[in-house]
Amino acid sequence: MYKIIADNVEINDINAQNWVIEYKNLIMPKRQKLSDYYDGKNEIIKQNAVEGRPNYSINVNMAKYITDVATGYTFGKPVSYSVADDKNKRLLDILLSVNKENFSDELDYQIGGDMSVFGVGYQLVYYNNNTVKFRRLNPLKTFMVCNNSIEEENFAAVYFHDYIENKIFKTRVYIWDKTFLYVFDGVLNSFSLTRKTFHYMGQIPVIQSLNNDDAYGDFESVLDLLDSLSLMVSNNTDDLQSISNAILSVSGAKLDEEEINQINKFKVANLPDGASMQWVVKNSDINAVLGQIKYLLDFIFQISMVPDLTDDAFAGNLSGVAMQFKMWGIDQLYSSKIRKYKTALYKRIQMILRIFGKDEIIPDIFSISFYKNLPENMAQDYEIAKNLSNILSLKTVLKNLSIVDDVEAEYKAILEEKTRSLP
Repeated sequence: MYKIIADNVEINDINAQNWVIEYKNLIMPKRQKLSDYYDGKNEIIKQNAVEGRPNYSINVNMAKYITDVATGYTFGKPVSYSVADDKNKRLLDILLSVNKENFSDELDYQIGGDMSVFGVGYQLVYYNNNTVKFRRLNPLKTFMVCNNSIEEENFAAVYFHDYIENKIFKTRVYIWDKTFLYVFDGVLNSFSLTRKTFHYMGQIPVIQSLNNDDAYGDFESVLDLLDSLSLMVSNNTDDLQSISNAILSVSGAKLDEEEINQINKFKVANLPDGASMQWVVKNSDINAVLGQIKYLLDFIFQISMVPDLTDDAFAGNLSGVAMQFKMWGIDQLYSSKIRKYKTALYKRIQMILRIFGKDEIIPDIFSISFYKNLPENMAQDYEIAKNLSNILSLKTVLKNLSIVDDVEAEYKAILEEKTRSLP
């Protein structure tokens, strides 16, 4: 569940209160749990730990690893925009200028991270100081409200934050529909409308980006395995610490406190004939422990579809086909993410065009390109350029070269060089 379904679609103080309460009860706990896993704050539960025994809680933060790898692979290289028709070049310049002013590359990466952790990300597009602005909204404080129809169409977006003023706990709620922004202020979930303004965007200005059709985070399906891995490492550390705190057993003699202190001081024991001493330790099979850890890691990588970058294969000279098989899993994540995020980007473009009086323009005139953030392979780039330059357009070839970040800028530079070289 990632949104609230409402029978009553009127935006008023009672509904605002009910929606926020429902979100806090049904959706927010799950998102907070996922946030805790990413931050390494999830609880490691040990059953019946013996009092006085070493009791370590070591969080092996594979959740952060999964999100950082998946997000870096998809959003580590900036999204690029292009137009096929030169008559739309002016529109492209407007879009690129607005993106630059808003640091869109950084915003896209942040929302990609939210999609990976929470299964959903949010951004707000708004008009301020005669220009278009957009910013990330925290998924812990943001949700959509849809109607109770078969389409489940979103009719409002909600963002709230709790704060303390004069020792009083208060809440401010922002709700956007397709036309207005409503601001509610409340104490103890009793809200009242304090402001209603026109927002100019022509649609709900909060854009929701799903990570996949089920709005699942990238590590959500392996939470139990992550818990098991941290528990395994923690218990093994307990065992190793127990060995250093092992009990010294004496048989055939009885030592008083003074004799024990002498042994501890001088590290020499003067025992009577027939007496012996030995350490009492728990037997620990380190190979079994390492095998179990590897077993858990293999499952985590397999189910999350994120590759193990410590695999020796990534340090070797794998063929292109072999590497494709290694990366097949994360490529499925990549494909799902860019399909969903392209929809969000087209909505953002549509609102930008509206503010500049171009709302009759179809956003699809812009071609949006994503690039997998892989190590650059100059030899492969050379082969692509050599083999495809006589078959495909120059722009298409440039889009497939790992060293080209901005296709339009590179295309323009090539044309300028060719122009200067003419007699």
